[in-house]
Amino acid sequence: MLWETEDSGLTVQVWEKQERRELRFGNHILQSVYSRSNPNHMVLPYSRFMLLGLNFFPNPKTALHLGLGGGSIPRWLHNQFPHLQQTIIESSSAVIEAAQRFFDFPVDKRLNVILADATQFIKKLNSEFDLIFLDAFGEYGAPEESAHTEFLHDLSCCLNKEGWLVGNLWTITGDFMERRAKWESTFRQLFQARANEKGNIILYASQNSNSHDKQTIKEISNNLHKRHQLDFHRMQNKLEAVA
Repeated sequence: MLWETEDSGLTVQVWEKQERRELRFGNHILQSVYSRSNPNHMVLPYSRFMLLGLNFFPNPKTALHLGLGGGSIPRWLHNQFPHLQQTIIESSSAVIEAAQRFFDFPVDKRLNVILADATQFIKKLNSEFDLIFLDAFGEYGAPEESAHTEFLHDLSCCLNKEGWLVGNLWTITGDFMERRAKWESTFRQLFQARANEKGNIILYASQNSNSHDKQTIKEISNNLHKRHQLDFHRMQNKLEAVA
């Protein structure tokens, strides 16, 4: 263990195993993993499937992240999209410190990191985003407030008319179907993809009424794979339309 601190009841730890670093919250659950030998590699499958949201908006100019962790997703986007402006809302100052000290998270004018409770701060945002990534997790899952219909509605209001919300949901807590139903009742379109055999299912939602057929998604995935060297073409095979 390289580092440990307490922040408002949350134990934030950084572990190192050979060439990789792990962010944990005082237990065995991996919140983020960073490869020191290959910094652009998205180690955890769920993080790669979060980026599958690019299938629905391949050239974003703005992105909002709720939850920072080790910063794998915004760091990758920052490197791959030189004109992308990103806003990150994180409730723990210790997590922000860990990301910048141990996970090579850049300090840059294109990355605006805000220390705040996302469920409250989101109501104050006047901006509209192309992509929103909901990846706020505590020790044993997403905060209950992040599943409320009111919060999903607030996020919907922060999307531009063609924007998409990408959310990381857990299946092992037993409330996945209930949480997904709230997404389904809030958005016009909803897709999902299972990122691993147990644990993470990623949801992709939008108020955009323009449908995305399988052939179009496949073509976009192939282009993204060529441009960014990430296995979009394989991941898109797991995309399923929910609504």
